[in-house]
Amino acid sequence: MVANVEQINEWQARVARWQASGLSQRAFAIENGVSQRQVSYWARRLGEAQLSPAFVPVRVTPTGASSGIVLRSERGWTVTVPLDVPASWLAELMRAL
Repeated sequence: MVANVEQINEWQARVARWQASGLSQRAFAIENGVSQRQVSYWARRLGEAQLSPAFVPVRVTPTGASSGIVLRSERGWTVTVPLDVPASWLAELMRAL
């Protein structure tokens, strides 16, 4: 489903009203003439969007001769990828992390 900016803004406001209302999704949907499935879908979709960071902190440190790009998280995991990895693949990996 492709949503336009106007529709997204409308649902952001609607989901915010639902969350502030203290009503169940079903009760809110009935009061506002929308389906419960729509309320659930948009609450989930907008909630996921808020969980995704806009920026990921990065620190570049020289390591001398390297066999790849090393990504280390603050949580302790490390991922090493080859130097010739396509930028699009690396970008997709960063979004997934």
